[in-house]
Amino acid sequence: MSDAVAQEHFASRVTLTVTDFVARVALARPDALNGLDWAMIEGLLAAQRRLKALAEAGRVRAVLLVGEGESFCAGLDMASIMGAPERLPGLLEADPEDGINPVQRLALGWRDAGVPVIAALHGHVYGGGLQIALGADIRVAHPEARLGLLEIDWGIIPDMAISVTGAGLRRDLLQELAWSGRKVSGNEAHALGLVTRLSEAPEATAREVARAIVARSPKAVAAARTLFETAPSLSRRERLALEARLQGELLGSVEQREAVTARLAKRPARFG
Repeated sequence: MSDAVAQEHFASRVTLTVTDFVARVALARPDALNGLDWAMIEGLLAAQRRLKALAEAGRVRAVLLVGEGESFCAGLDMASIMGAPERLPGLLEADPEDGINPVQRLALGWRDAGVPVIAALHGHVYGGGLQIALGADIRVAHPEARLGLLEIDWGIIPDMAISVTGAGLRRDLLQELAWSGRKVSGNEAHALGLVTRLSEAPEATAREVARAIVARSPKAVAAARTLFETAPSLSRRERLALEARLQGELLGSVEQREAVTARLAKRPARFG
């Protein structure tokens, strides 16, 4: 089933287009390597809120996160950010409801939609750009992309929720990158576990992944997401119980029966 909406724009910095349940969110400031100025920050946060609404309405089942032009995102546009110092305290002011501040939400906010997010990385993926990418579930990178945590160059630390998004990565790796500001290629990033896959055409590959996901049972995809997100904080007994509970909710459901019927009939499943 096709479900397309017209392209939407946020703060003249971010575009969002939905086609066949896949939302393409693009950082659209190519003349500045998609650097994070105040407008880009506002646009990304607005796009996240819109994605959540679309997902809750059943119109989005997967998200592509991309950068227009030569790079994904070269990180903070420090000249722009420091040009309005009176706004800086607000970036670190946590929301009283969930304890997340605006810069942390730039990375964590993609998860609010509750659907898989695939980032396609090319060119510069620096600082805040890399931290935003770490907020995605899957990262597809060009072998020659350049990735790095460059906050140390400015005398600061990575603070876009990397303590959460990087929890499954090697601590020594993150420390080296954060302490030294060293840049790594897409190839090295893949070897180190920073990215999921390599591709000469990252966005095309990311879209293939998204299409494969939206062809599956939305409830099963959501359940798998819940399992992998929740399990690390649970005991062994609790993890096993969670697996069983989630599976029990799927077995015999309308979507599960359709998946079985379609498989046996050798036809595409229809999930609405």
